[in-house]
Amino acid sequence: MKKTLLVLLLTVAVVAGCGVRPSAVIPGAPAPVGPANGAVLYFLSGGQPVRVLRPLAGELAPSNPIDLLAAGPDESEQGRRYTSEVPFGTTVLDQTAAPNGVTVTLSIAVARLSARAVDQIVCTARDSLGGSPQVTLRGEGTVRGPLSCPLPG
Repeated sequence: MKKTLLVLLLTVAVVAGCGVRPSAVIPGAPAPVGPANGAVLYFLSGGQPVRVLRPLAGELAPSNPIDLLAAGPDESEQGRRYTSEVPFGTTVLDQTAAPNGVTVTLSIAVARLSARAVDQIVCTARDSLGGSPQVTLRGEGTVRGPLSCPLPG
């Protein structure tokens, strides 16, 4: 019993002497309201598509995140070794609802896109368009799809 009491008193003394002093409540800023200003893009890491949230602090989001994807990884993303096979300057000309998802018309021939570039575009389109299960790509008279993103949404 004496030993237990001694251990308890020693513990209280150590905790009391840790240097933390009581303070009043410290108020913080209010929590953010509404959606975050960012775009979900799929870049490549080790040759596989990965979901990347690009913050757009103070910037307006582009009309379509695929336009950001085609501009390639920014400096921060390059530092994390993200890459892209989507040709620079690819733009979305149109996107329309289709019976099985959505059709995205691009400014380039989609038949020339690598399989990885197709995955990047399809996954980015799926997430930016509210999770459309199937994406058909069109461009310069060529069509690919309907396609599904190989990653879970």
